[in-house]
Amino acid sequence: MTTRKPVTSASVVAYLRQCIRKGDLNPDDKLPSEREISERLQTTRVTTREALKQLEAQGVIYRSNRRGWFVTPARINYDPSRVMYFMDYVAEQGLAPFSRQLLKQQIRADAELAQRMGIEVGEPLVELHRLRGANGRAVYVEQIFLREKLLPEIGQRELEQSVSRVLHNDYGTRYGKAELSLTVGSLAEREAELLQAPAGYTCIEIQRLSYTPGGEVMEYDIEHWRHDAMQLQVSIGEN
Repeated sequence: MTTRKPVTSASVVAYLRQCIRKGDLNPDDKLPSEREISERLQTTRVTTREALKQLEAQGVIYRSNRRGWFVTPARINYDPSRVMYFMDYVAEQGLAPFSRQLLKQQIRADAELAQRMGIEVGEPLVELHRLRGANGRAVYVEQIFLREKLLPEIGQRELEQSVSRVLHNDYGTRYGKAELSLTVGSLAEREAELLQAPAGYTCIEIQRLSYTPGGEVMEYDIEHWRHDAMQLQVSIGEN
């Protein structure tokens, strides 16, 4: 009498990857429930859950709060070396971008912000929060700080779609150089809720200082991306 080998999480991962590769499951399709997968493969729900978490960590599938597991759609190619912004580069990739303003308010720079931006404590700033996505799926939340000293009445402008276009059209200016830092982090509760992800979900944090052509810091951005939504792609030209 032969004993049937137990189905491992690796076997479940291989099975679901094959379903995606064959087209049985397509981008944004909902996966069967843990119970259905477990019964189909004759394994435990603990094993199935472990496999799903492995695929999630690899960015193959994603969780949507209270809705279940889904196949991850194509990632957005993000190239920080290009002077091009979200609404433009997402549309260029054949996707439908959206941007929603969550907050716009006037504040004064505290010690931490002042140090990060190289400005005086108490300088007036406009703080802007936006939720952005593609094809109806939210992919990142951002927090922007704009210097009113360089951009008078910027808080009265329409900033939901594109700050860069407002700078060009209303102020006749553009971005000069930018300094970026990228780190791996986790989503806070509010960010996770906006991105339909569990609290603590892995994210990619991008911090950007944008300068005027004359070399003054004009804007400071903090972006938190779903780790499964973005693919870093850098173009390196000849020297």
